[in-house]
Amino acid sequence: MQGSSRLTTTLVQVARLYYEENCSQQQIADQIGVSRSLIALYLKMARQQGIVRIEVRDPAERYEPLTVRLGKASRPTRICPVPGSHTSPELTRRAVGSAVARFLDDQLHDGDVLGFGWGRAVMEVVGLLAPSKPRRIEVVPLIGESSYTGSYTELNEIILRAARSFSGDAFFLLAPMLVDSRKLRDALLRDKGVREVADRWDRLEVACVGIGALPPAPGQIVYIGEKNAARYQEQGAVGDICARYFTSQGDCLESSPYAWLLGISPEQLRKAKCVVAVATGLQKQRAILAVLRTGLLTDLFVDEELGDAILAEAG
Repeated sequence: MQGSSRLTTTLVQVARLYYEENCSQQQIADQIGVSRSLIALYLKMARQQGIVRIEVRDPAERYEPLTVRLGKASRPTRICPVPGSHTSPELTRRAVGSAVARFLDDQLHDGDVLGFGWGRAVMEVVGLLAPSKPRRIEVVPLIGESSYTGSYTELNEIILRAARSFSGDAFFLLAPMLVDSRKLRDALLRDKGVREVADRWDRLEVACVGIGALPPAPGQIVYIGEKNAARYQEQGAVGDICARYFTSQGDCLESSPYAWLLGISPEQLRKAKCVVAVATGLQKQRAILAVLRTGLLTDLFVDEELGDAILAEAG
């Protein structure tokens, strides 16, 4: 009985040193004068006897009631909070972008079609791609290029870099995002080169998009132009995905520039198996709540501070 008590005391001591004080098994072995293999055995016994209980908690679980309540689709959005930097927006964007880059590596398989929207956070994701193996995938843009002064998106450059990272095939959309008439937009969609991209919007496996905010966040590129952005804001828009603007209730806005947009439709996005969005910064709070209400997303990666703000705003 006394021996059993001494063993229990030893198991508690070893467990505290390992789990609470973050000592290595070798450091503990040196401290109490036993072999490292015996420390490993002690830790195993501590778990078996209930001295140590290991619980794995997914931070995303606390968001599940929110996304089920807000979402309009049958698939609620999984919100993935990522620790960020409280002093550097750039480091925060990099941390979240790295998490999305790893997520894309896990999701993609040979034969998949991967689409990208525009955004600073999306650029960060592509710059951090480091696939574990080559993938025979096709990579496409989800909107045309911006032609507004000071807002050139270089989206096709993003497509090229992503395709090269996976050793896949790049398809470019050599056309403007906004055109002067519906007739011109429809004519462009009949062009062979544009059709090569647009046809793949119906076969997307994974889409990676940014979330824009209205009014624009500091440093945000207003790729539809200030005038059009102001028009959408007057109609109640608070955010967008791929230049598709939504109200705070998640309703898609229909207006004249909308008809002339060369880009993926909400219906096509909703058909994709995985639609992952990446966003950072408290300025995106209202926009994200709006996008969650659309039911378009399957996964949303945000920094922890933004995730907490979303929960607080939603009550």
